[in-house]
Amino acid sequence: MLTPARVLLVGAFFSVLVGCTTGRVQKGAAGADPSEVVERSLVILHTNDFHGHIAERDDSAGAARIAAYFAQQKAQHKNVLVLDAGDAISGTPVSTLFSGVPIFEVMSLMGYDFGLIGNHEFDHGWRQIEKFRDAANFPLLAATAHGPDGGLLGDMPSTIVQRGGLKIGVIGVLTDKTPSMITPTGNQGTTFANVANTLREQVARLHPLVDLIVVLSHTGHEPEQRLAATIPDIDVIVGGHSHTPVETPVLIGNTLVVQAHEYGKAVGRLELVVAANGAVTMHRGELIPAAQLPAADPVVAAVVESWEAKVAAKVDFEIAVSDRLISAIELRDWMERVLRERTGADLAYYNRGGVRDVIRAGSVTARSIWNVEPFGNTLVTLRLTGAQVAKMLTENGDSAGRELIADKTYLVATNNFVGAHAQRLFGADAQVQDYGLLVRDLFIETIQKNGLPRPFN
Repeated sequence: MLTPARVLLVGAFFSVLVGCTTGRVQKGAAGADPSEVVERSLVILHTNDFHGHIAERDDSAGAARIAAYFAQQKAQHKNVLVLDAGDAISGTPVSTLFSGVPIFEVMSLMGYDFGLIGNHEFDHGWRQIEKFRDAANFPLLAATAHGPDGGLLGDMPSTIVQRGGLKIGVIGVLTDKTPSMITPTGNQGTTFANVANTLREQVARLHPLVDLIVVLSHTGHEPEQRLAATIPDIDVIVGGHSHTPVETPVLIGNTLVVQAHEYGKAVGRLELVVAANGAVTMHRGELIPAAQLPAADPVVAAVVESWEAKVAAKVDFEIAVSDRLISAIELRDWMERVLRERTGADLAYYNRGGVRDVIRAGSVTARSIWNVEPFGNTLVTLRLTGAQVAKMLTENGDSAGRELIADKTYLVATNNFVGAHAQRLFGADAQVQDYGLLVRDLFIETIQKNGLPRPFN
């Protein structure tokens, strides 16, 4: 294990490595033969928040190039562990139209050892997770996610895997804030255990049995650093959820915390050297950007192309041409304005997590808007008091910047995801009216009629 008492600094050779700490642990009594010190290496390759980006497009590498990199690393190193930290689905037309299953089929060709159930794996209801597990040829871990019957929704909470002479415990945890992030529809009765308590139990069980403990975590980079600071005996946290590009590992206490951005824009690589007594004597971590990944694996590329061909006619037609990049902030403001104008509402609200991409300069296709709004949400209105609107915004982390009269009733235009959570909060008082119109289609129609959003004044 990576503990201060067992990690000693050594000379200049390893210290020149970017993102490294180095050390050498002497085995046995003073004067023992240094050749008796046995060191074992491990390379951890990791991704997170893939969100259905199996095709190479824009700054996403695509599944085939990532698979080629995995294969390259396995050819160069004996001991490689390939991990994904959740939210594999939801973000592209091929994921949305086929309810996430193609993403796990493609990932099964890429060479993953373990994956993690993230909050977006619940976008099609908890029962769909069984189809993801069937489609994946690697286990999906989840120690904290439970179905209505109390059973685990993942294949297992944790496991032990061997690489060379190393025994590695791998644990999977999903944020216990998931209920406020997923649609209530199809997820009734699901429960999510406290992450820190669950980790303590799992780590205590595995610690005597393994050389290293690796946690797959879909809680976000800052919460993952807090977990590292408060739970001893975790060696590595491979994170997700916050889409953070952690360029070099963050060492918190005795734990290395890593995360590899989003959408396949980079692959994380963490190399460890571990002494016979479990001491990590060297680590080196980095992100490999998409542009530096090798040429596509032809087998994976062919499968990706076959899936993408099934959606091309629906999404690959031009609706506008943009002379600039339109940010997610601008798009969200425009989306709210479109909803308000369509319904005549007093105000409109679009949750930040519902805006998943930007519009880039150049040709704007229907696919571009599908990538901005990949969830298939519908337009709804709610009748809420100002106090209720304020509570709804606070629940979504969006309480700032709106002046509301507490006892005034407002007609609020939004999407059905927000509407479902309003019903969860306020019951029948929410007075939800669903227009049955996909907001994505409304946005495409508006662009075709009125053009792209104009710059802020």
